[in-house]
Amino acid sequence: MDKSTYRRPRFSRNLLMTVCLAVWAMLLAPQTVYAAERLIICYDKAQAHLVALAKLRDFYTTEGLDVDLRAFPSGRQALEAMFAGNCALATVAETPTVHYSLQRNDFLILASISQSDNFERIIVRNDRGILTPADLRGRSIAVPKFTTGHYFLDMYLVTHGFSPQDVKQVFLPPQEVAAAFRRGEVDAAAQWEPFIQILAEEFGAKAEVFSSPGLHVSPFLLVGGRDSVRKNPATVEHVLRALVRAERYTKEQPANAKALVTRFYNTDEREINFIWPLKEHRVSLDQSLLFLLENAARWEIGLMPPEQRPALPNYLDFIYLDGLKTVKPEAVTIIH
Repeated sequence: MDKSTYRRPRFSRNLLMTVCLAVWAMLLAPQTVYAAERLIICYDKAQAHLVALAKLRDFYTTEGLDVDLRAFPSGRQALEAMFAGNCALATVAETPTVHYSLQRNDFLILASISQSDNFERIIVRNDRGILTPADLRGRSIAVPKFTTGHYFLDMYLVTHGFSPQDVKQVFLPPQEVAAAFRRGEVDAAAQWEPFIQILAEEFGAKAEVFSSPGLHVSPFLLVGGRDSVRKNPATVEHVLRALVRAERYTKEQPANAKALVTRFYNTDEREINFIWPLKEHRVSLDQSLLFLLENAARWEIGLMPPEQRPALPNYLDFIYLDGLKTVKPEAVTIIH
């Protein structure tokens, strides 16, 4: 090209100013901030350690969730709060889950978040002559109805050669069982830890604890409303992913995990140290869950008058597999 004919392109000053202003406006414009999805979980603090840890370690926040935790004296009460619309999810043992599955089908199990085979126990007043399981015959025993404590008590009595009808079962809300035992209104109490251990330490030589490791395997479950779960699969996955991260944290840093839970619950470190090894903290949906649910259902159906007994539910219909299959597929062994 002939240098004499080359002309450098000229930009309009107005055009250049417009471009600069546009870029400057983009730089100064506020960034869009998406609000975290708010979610309420009702929980039983004695067994829902992973739920608490996911909150304490900001694992929910990482998943884009703003989670509020609401504590209840028992999983059954947490589940009832969910049914009342006070929370989206609840943690609950298998026995209350089964109890309501015989009445309604508007909820789903998302995962088991822990499991124990020695969490329910019986405390007796040995100053009243109860020294062996046989001495329970004819005695009054406080127990929360249709809970793991109730289920364990019935199995314990049968295992030792007599029926639940051979004792006087005094059904009380979970938070009132210990008080009835302290006041001497009952001879024994059946409940879960740490409540039995607290009473045992308080009464010392005047009381004794009966246990039976392996008699009752109790999974602790995360459940949600059927319609809500089906309509919000992504939210379910975020919650489960946060709990899986909490599970990993308990395995990698157990001392720190226990310390966090102790401070969160504002409780005695000895209490957490006592109940921690009784639970296997694991997010799963094992094939054995179906067996455990069916056994608990057979027990409760057997308590009903024959003419009122419903058919045994198909518990596959109560389990939501897709969430955990997406987040932790190896933890889902249920045949379906």
